[in-house]
Amino acid sequence: MTISYAHLLIVDTDETRARSLAEPLEAYGWYAVTICHTISSALFNLTSRPLDIVLIDVRLARANQGEFLRRVQANPRLNQIPIILLATSDQTDGVADSLELGAVDYLLTPTLPGLVKARLSTHLQQREVRAQALSCLNAFNSMKKLADDLRQVILPLGIALSSEKDFEQLLETIVVEAKSVCNADAATLYLRTDDDNLEVAILRIKSLSLTYGGATGQSVPYKPLPLYLPDSKEPNYHNIATYVALHEQSVNIPDIYNAPEFDFSSFKKFDRQHDYRSISCLTVPLVNNEVIGVLQLVNAKSPVDDHVIPFSIYHKLVAESLASQAAVVLHNHVLRQRQEALLQAERELEIGRRVQADFLPTTIPQPPGWDIAYHFEPSRVVAGDFYDVFHMPNDKIGLVIADVCDKGVAAAIFMAQVRSLLRAFIQQHYFLGNHNLLAQQVTQMPSLPETRAFRPIDFAALLDSMMLTNVQVGSNHGASNMFVTIFLAALDPATGEFVYINGGHLPPLVLHDNGVRLELKPTGPAVGLMADAHYQFGVGCLEPGELLLAYTDGVTEARNQEGELFGKKRLLAALLERPSSAPALLQHIVDLVHAHNEAANQYDDITMLAVHRQRPS
Repeated sequence: MTISYAHLLIVDTDETRARSLAEPLEAYGWYAVTICHTISSALFNLTSRPLDIVLIDVRLARANQGEFLRRVQANPRLNQIPIILLATSDQTDGVADSLELGAVDYLLTPTLPGLVKARLSTHLQQREVRAQALSCLNAFNSMKKLADDLRQVILPLGIALSSEKDFEQLLETIVVEAKSVCNADAATLYLRTDDDNLEVAILRIKSLSLTYGGATGQSVPYKPLPLYLPDSKEPNYHNIATYVALHEQSVNIPDIYNAPEFDFSSFKKFDRQHDYRSISCLTVPLVNNEVIGVLQLVNAKSPVDDHVIPFSIYHKLVAESLASQAAVVLHNHVLRQRQEALLQAERELEIGRRVQADFLPTTIPQPPGWDIAYHFEPSRVVAGDFYDVFHMPNDKIGLVIADVCDKGVAAAIFMAQVRSLLRAFIQQHYFLGNHNLLAQQVTQMPSLPETRAFRPIDFAALLDSMMLTNVQVGSNHGASNMFVTIFLAALDPATGEFVYINGGHLPPLVLHDNGVRLELKPTGPAVGLMADAHYQFGVGCLEPGELLLAYTDGVTEARNQEGELFGKKRLLAALLERPSSAPALLQHIVDLVHAHNEAANQYDDITMLAVHRQRPS
């Protein structure tokens, strides 16, 4: 081992001897030499500049009962500096006393410069070896302490965190344990939000008895930190917490007031408001595949006298280990919450499906000589389509098929309301009519289509049901932009006659042996678009062997993987080869639609209603 350069302090009252030692050493170019003549100046030099070795007159070393040697040995920053005594041959007794007080060697003067250089080099090498050994020992002790803390603190803490069900208490435990392990005065836990902000979830400052967030329920008075600047959308590297989150690496700052690379204005403002002094700051990301938060510790305390010190490498390793554990636990906790919310949503959807099923008829009227069938296939758990077949007064049959403009839960709720309104208003109309409360209104209706089977009250029941439902939906739900297309009809099974109102729905088809005989086009707008909408009647008649097919756009707008629609042309082609019965026809159409879809997801609800008048046997 070669010592290339060293700083030497010579403490000697004999200026001539001091110069005779210093000049040859300086001439070698290996030493920078400082000469002083008193104990006080020697101590000043030792404490104010880095020195590698000391040569001292034995008389000064022994003065005041060895004050110089005692003070050097008592100072952990100085007691590793080799001290060599300068003595003459008649001062050996003093040398022995001084060696017992901490000096490591002596030189008898006068002496040769080469001997002095060799002796100094030997002790400097020994000092270097001792320093390396001490460094290895300290590193070993640090690693042992880290391993002990990982085994005794971090891993048990991870297990304890995993078992904690209360989210606020979980956050509290993370912060409290981080402060404890790193002996920090303050800790802040930020959590990343879905809109890319860091939100203060919990803040604790021991010396100020300050607590925000967490299990305390005390609201946090600080705004979230944006990870990306609102105006430019550039990464926010100004704030240390957002910088750490974006770079996914820790930052350790000894003194924030001497760290111009970050904006610590909020820290300084806090310090002024609370008569506090933020100094050391360790900021660590919580990463589990992605950053889910940031842990920030402030003002590490010395275990000796409680003054603020910088966070050490050990603190950083421990904090990162804790943050890693906390990130996994928090991530799992969030996943567990989402899973529970998903399960709850699935349970609610299943309840909604059952409730919706209760609104739809499971069995439908089958008048003699008639064959009525339906197909209902939601694209999701619940649907926005609906159908209805029900008995009306005077042996009439009510027919409804409808399509809400949306899909899923909102559409299903809307569907249930509209279906209930239609039924309720029809029943109300006949109830009032049977009590002679609608006589004047019925007789004052405009001219009605001529039919053999239907009375004015039947027309009025359909019209009032459609118009009142439209008013109710348009007035109360206009802001939600929800509307529904409705085909509403009344059928007389005895004659085959039917009257209908088509509120913006796809035209149902009347089929005979040669294909489509008639399309029942809209007689008014979709329900919910205009509260003052007007509706007209349409009439028709199903002859023996003919069939009425009503459907929603889930049939014609079914898509394959290339996005190609099933379309009306394919539907009309399917009707040319139609089976004779209503259920068989609907199954035939469904099979063709599914074959067109192939592996593509169902795009929309598929609902069909078929009314077949059988031929006399």
